[in-house]
Order: sequence, then C-alpha cells, then structure tokens
Amino acid sequence: MLVQNLAITYKCYSSIGNSLDLKEMMDETLKTFVSETYAIFAQYCIKNKDGFLEKLSSFGKIDDFNPNDYSHYEDEIKLIVEENRKILIIKLHFGSLFLVTKNMEVQCSFFISMFESFLQKLNMSVQACLNVEKLKETNKLLKEQKKALREANKAKDDFMANMSHELKTPLNSINVISSVMKKNKDGSLNEKQIKNLEIINSCGNYLLTLINDVLDISKLEAGRINTIFTKVILKQTLTEIYEMFLPQAKEKGVKLFFNFDDSINHIYSDDHKIKQIVKNLLSNALKFVGDGSIYLDVKDEDKYVTISVKDEGIGIPKEKLENIFDRFKQADNTTTRKYGGTGLGLAICKELLDLLKGTIYVKSEVDVGTTFYVTIPKNLDNLEHMDLLDLNNDHDLNNSTLPLNIDKSTENEIKEKVIVYNTNPSEFFKMIIDLQKDFEIIQVFKKYEIQKVANNEIKKIIIDIDTVDKDELNGIILEYSEKLIILTEDENLKFSNDIEIDVALKNEINSINKKIKGI
Repeated sequence: MLVQNLAITYKCYSSIGNSLDLKEMMDETLKTFVSETYAIFAQYCIKNKDGFLEKLSSFGKIDDFNPNDYSHYEDEIKLIVEENRKILIIKLHFGSLFLVTKNMEVQCSFFISMFESFLQKLNMSVQACLNVEKLKETNKLLKEQKKALREANKAKDDFMANMSHELKTPLNSINVISSVMKKNKDGSLNEKQIKNLEIINSCGNYLLTLINDVLDISKLEAGRINTIFTKVILKQTLTEIYEMFLPQAKEKGVKLFFNFDDSINHIYSDDHKIKQIVKNLLSNALKFVGDGSIYLDVKDEDKYVTISVKDEGIGIPKEKLENIFDRFKQADNTTTRKYGGTGLGLAICKELLDLLKGTIYVKSEVDVGTTFYVTIPKNLDNLEHMDLLDLNNDHDLNNSTLPLNIDKSTENEIKEKVIVYNTNPSEFFKMIIDLQKDFEIIQVFKKYEIQKVANNEIKKIIIDIDTVDKDELNGIILEYSEKLIILTEDENLKFSNDIEIDVALKNEINSINKKIKGI
C-alpha cells in the first residue's frame, strides 16, 4: 500500500507545472489527478468579474455539479461528504480545484494529506502561468505601441520631408533673388531699399539655417543619416571652409586665421560631415567673437587629427559647460534672444562625431574666449573598437576610396551570429560587409564575451591567429572547435591532437565567406 501511495504521489506531483499556459497545465494536472485518485471528475475554476466561479479546465463528466455551490468554503483543503459522492475542494491563491468521487471505499485522508503537500507547488505553478500570461499581454501591448510609434514616427518623417520641400524651395528663391538684387548692379535702388534687401537676405539665410538644423536633428534621431567613409584630403576640405567664411569674418571686422599641419596627408572619414561640423563651430565663433580673432587649427595627433576652433569672444561660464552639447541648450537663455540660434548646432556636431567615431570637447573662460577641440580618427585602422553592427553592404570595397556606409535605419532581424574574435575589422572589411547580408556580426575581445552569446545561436567564430596567444587559442579550440575558422597566412597550418579545424587564408576573402555560409 505504501509503495502504491508513493507512486500515486509521484505521478500527481510530477503532473503539476509542466506548461506555462494555465489551461494547458491544468488540463494535464486534472487528468492525472482523476486517473490516479479514482475520482470521476475534476474541475479548476476562477472567479469572473462578477465574483462567480467559471470553469477554466475540467476532466471527466458529471451532470449535477455547480462550483458556485461550494464557493463559500474558506479552508485551503475541504472535504465535503454528500449522499452519493465526496467532493474535495482545494483553494488556491488564484482559483479553486474540485475533485469528485463516488467511491465511498476510497480513504480520503491520504489524498487530503497528499494535496496539502501539493499546495505550494500548485500555487507557484499557477502564479508562474499568470506571470507569463501577463508578460504576453504586456508584450502584445508593447508591440501595438511600437507599431503606433513607428507610424507616428513615419508621419513625423513625412511631415519633415514635406516641410523641407515646402519651406526650403521658396526660401531658396527669396535668398537668391534678394542676394542678386542687393548688389544693385543697374543702380535703380536707393540706399534704404538696398538695406531692406540685405535684411531680407540675412533673415532668409538665418531661417534656412534653423530649418536645416531641425531637419538634421530629426534625421539623427531617426538614424537616417548615412556615413560614407572615403579618402579625404583634409587640407583641401578645410581650406574651402576657411575661404567660405573669410568674407563673413571681414564683414564683421573679425580676423580669421588658418593653420594646418602639413604632415597630415589624407584621412579616411566622411568629408561632408567634417565640413558640417567645422561650419557649425566657425558659425558659433563668428556669432560670439565680437571684434576679436578666430583661429582654425589642425594638428597631427598620431592616430587622430585634432581640429580646433578658437575665438576671442564672450566665453562660457564654467557651470554651463556641462550642458553645452545638449539639444536646445545654450550657455544662457539671453543668448538666444541676443545672438539667435536654436541651440542645436553643438548637439549636431557631437552626434555627427559619434558617427565618425570621433570626440568633441571644449575649454572656455568668460571674457577671454572659447576653444572647441574635435578629434577624428585618421584612418580605418583606428576603428578596431567600432560597432560592427553599423557596417552595411551597400558599397563595393574594391573601390580605391574604400567607402563604408553606416546606416542605422535598418530594422534588427533575427539572424545567426558570426563572432569576430579580437580581430581588426578594418583588415577584413569586405568579408564583414558581405557576411552582414546573412548574419549578425558580433565583435568580442575576450573569451568570456563569447560565452555571453547562446551557443546554439553562433554560426561561426572567426579568429585571426596573429592576434591571440597560444594558450588563449587552445582554450577557445577546446570549447568551440566545431565552430572555429582560423585566419592565417600559413596554408599548411596544423593543430595537435588531430583536432579538425577550418583554416582560411587571410587573402582569400571569398573562400572565408563560403566556409562561413557553408557553400
């Protein structure tokens, strides 16, 4: 009898909590309870919004059973003896479970004791199911909200695009016409009319700048600004900007100086964004310099170039420097009223430099002046810690300018993962960009970082043999030999212990990619 009771207890206990769906879990549990306890019927009920018990799950058939007839009982375990049957009521934290038997010979004391021991597991299992159900509802709501936000964001983007066209087109016409007319080439305008045209042209250009700033920040927010890394002749780029600002500086009575370190030949970066950053900084300097001087300096800093814009202007109070790169923030609220602007220029500079993997910082002293320092990597070799998820395959790397398009607008897709281990991405750009069509690329630098990725999600692990020491490599081989591809220049490379590992020559990019894709 003891062995039989132990077997019943084990089977009933094991049937609890095998699903995170409440109905599925109770279906299995009730079926087991009925078959093992000689009951004829079992039912699990929960209260509806009106306070009445409603069936969620049941097993067996019975005609004359209404759970609400027993809802007034408060005990956790209650045995009700009626004329032709016994009803065992198990009150849970959420819902009630009923077992009905007509076998009067069955010793209910054992089953009561058994179910008392099940109460904790039953309550925990039901709560787990409820938590999962709540999580599903929350996820569903989040998906709906995400969809609504995407639609709202798209509507905003469409509006910004339309606004760009509707506002910029007539503004450009106003600016061009007023610029031509204020020169008064035919001598038909008097001094007051020329002055008015200059005001129109100045205000038009100012408004166009504000619109462009708002559009830029909107694109940055949406991740819709592409970054094209190409060969940049930096001196030529900055000379163009310097010459562009000379007339404005002369008009304000400001001296503008340009010093360039001729040891800098070229860099790999985004020419357009460098221009945008320096233009913003020079515009700021001209705005606040008064009648002082402005210095545009470029220095070689080993792996980086530093571009500095120094003005002898009003300076920025120390306590205001902390927020100087925040959107819509200026050093003083009176600045906007006195000098104009949206407070977006420096925020745009910082976010553009984030795309270029560069930095910006500022030094300033009130009534002395301000210097902004911009550091930009000189070439792709200095981007070894860049986020490989930013790489995109829209460009042909056979091009001598080595363009790299970084576009964050693509949606995240669930893809198998290829791990690039302690390997300089700049050396294998073509491989990485090609692989991103089919895989999610993750760059790691330590073995423990591999372990953060679920093993069943890893397609391959790529290791440049020249970047890891022997012990480190052996440890990775022991754990991940089936997923490894070792990049080497030695076509006869062999490993001890007869371990079979894929080896690929570094200069055979197509071969590497075929190995990874299983072609």
